Amino acid sequence: MKGGLFDNHSHSYFSADSRMDIVDAVKTAYERGLSGLCLTDHLDFDPPAGVADFTFDVPSQQTAIDEDVEFLGLNGRGGKYGDFQLLKGVEIGLQDKSMPTIRRILADNRFDCVIASLHLIDGHDPYFGDYYKPYDWRYAYGHYLEEFDRLIRVMPDFDILGHYDYIVRYPDYKEVTIYYSDFADVLDSILTFLVQNGKTLEINTKTYQLYRGRHPELDINILKRFRELGGEAVSFGSDAHDITRIADRFDWCRQTALAAGLRYEVYYKDRRPGFVAL
Repeated sequence: MKGGLFDNHSHSYFSADSRMDIVDAVKTAYERGLSGLCLTDHLDFDPPAGVADFTFDVPSQQTAIDEDVEFLGLNGRGGKYGDFQLLKGVEIGLQDKSMPTIRRILADNRFDCVIASLHLIDGHDPYFGDYYKPYDWRYAYGHYLEEFDRLIRVMPDFDILGHYDYIVRYPDYKEVTIYYSDFADVLDSILTFLVQNGKTLEINTKTYQLYRGRHPELDINILKRFRELGGEAVSFGSDAHDITRIADRFDWCRQTALAAGLRYEVYYKDRRPGFVAL
């Protein structure tokens, strides 16, 4: 893999479902040819009954990152990892009832990058399967995309739209891919919003692996449509919760983005975009 890419979506031990050490993550990312890593730990407020608390103490996370940046000489400080960038991020789970808390957290803290995701819908965590039971695949996926489209307009203070196809990971349906042709109207609405508001679409490689005997795919036509609407850059995210997945399939990400006509990968520092030519 060529150098220069960033893994913009990864989780340290501050996320409830991760134990990844920050220093180990930096070493692994550097060894795999990356130029930077953004730790986007989970903040999902107001979980339904029985679902774990996916929040973390933001000042503690940011202090830990600052200490490791200093310890390793990162972010241009002249350490052995050169100009490698370790960035402070957050993955915010959107819900209507959580919006006041989300806005307060974003106002009170300084992040390099904010990912907007949708993990909880209609009082369910799709991971456990209950969300899907009343619905066929078309409604389940379409409703999820429509909710995502609505919520990013309610809370547009984000940089990257995280794994728009998260919903295909956990159902029992045989249909486990979001195809542009099946959901063109709502996908056009989402993609147009991103382009018009300077937001970034994510390719999240964790989605494209084996789940329950089925293998979701990325429909390149969604990327092509994003390009047609004016998008030029995408974000690559491994969604790593341990070091084995850092930069997972990023060569494939690069090739797929290029095939769709996209020109850059984007990362964020101080909430401002930086571009890496593909």
